[in-house]
Amino acid sequence: MPAATTTPPDTPQALVTQEPVLADVARIANVSTATVSRYLNEPQRVSEKTRAKVRAAIDQLDWVPNAAARSLVSRRSYTIGVIVPTLEHEKFHQQLQAFQNRLGAQGLAVFVACSAYDPGEGYRQARGMLARGVDALALLGDDYPDALFDQLNAKGTPYVVTFGKRAGARHPCAGFDHGQAYAMITRHLLALGHQRLGIIFQSVTDNGRIQARLQAVHATLAEQGLALRPQHQAIRDQRLNEGRVAFARASLRHIMSQQPAPTAIICGNDMLAIGALLEAQALGIAVPGQLSICGFDDIEIAAHSQPGLTTVQVPDRLIGEMAAQYLIDRLAGLACEAPPMLEVQLVERESTGPAPSRPPQ
Repeated sequence: MPAATTTPPDTPQALVTQEPVLADVARIANVSTATVSRYLNEPQRVSEKTRAKVRAAIDQLDWVPNAAARSLVSRRSYTIGVIVPTLEHEKFHQQLQAFQNRLGAQGLAVFVACSAYDPGEGYRQARGMLARGVDALALLGDDYPDALFDQLNAKGTPYVVTFGKRAGARHPCAGFDHGQAYAMITRHLLALGHQRLGIIFQSVTDNGRIQARLQAVHATLAEQGLALRPQHQAIRDQRLNEGRVAFARASLRHIMSQQPAPTAIICGNDMLAIGALLEAQALGIAVPGQLSICGFDDIEIAAHSQPGLTTVQVPDRLIGEMAAQYLIDRLAGLACEAPPMLEVQLVERESTGPAPSRPPQ
């Protein structure tokens, strides 16, 4: 009878019995259990070479650390809460993905909730996350009751605002100045000779970022002695269920029926601008010959619309990465400055051109 085949007792496989535990990871990685624990709880204190060995051992064993036990030892949950206004916005997805990827590399999990652009609901969601022990919070925008920020500061809970904040707010923010971005758009159209401008915007209710954009358009026009005519303004009612494209199409149709009609339309985002482009085509209005249209965000379809959409490119992934790194550093006890405000870039495409009364240069 042939001899039975056995696994040598000193191989890593022989040392793992049933469900793997932390000690098994340590044996296979050839490090101490303290090093594995440090990798899980304070990865920044472990060299990259050792982190790679521990990661490889975890992958080999398909080991899942016991989160409850880990939390008892460290008094941390290793979770980060995120509050966003909506998950319908493509750019928020990109920001959130980059944020999660960066945190995941440090062994941190992300919990996400939506405020539906309601500061009270956002406050409720944030309080619920804090009650469940999240280590830090990321808030898209700062349109929340002051009580939330007072609570975060009182507890010493790290937080970061993303995308943008209200003028004068002192919150750490990974984002950009929305007012400056829309001043740039307005100046671009003024430089093309446009003097009658219209707007198609999403709701400004409880949204300081959109309020700042609209104020910037008004202020930049006022610098040149110009103003938006009431009949050339369309701002979406947040209470309505009408889609963005349908709202933009109806708005452009109404605005262009007013005489004199504007020669340029500034939209609050690219989806509104796409709707305006579609309606202009349906009405037989040449873009940019008779009407220039500008969006914001530079979503993927903006480069492929006909004509290509002039817009503003926002570094969403960088925003997510910077916000995550700020929280990682704060949780590590590092003295760190708030992230710097980022620049946005005007992307000139074929949907904007000289005003009709001004011959091409």
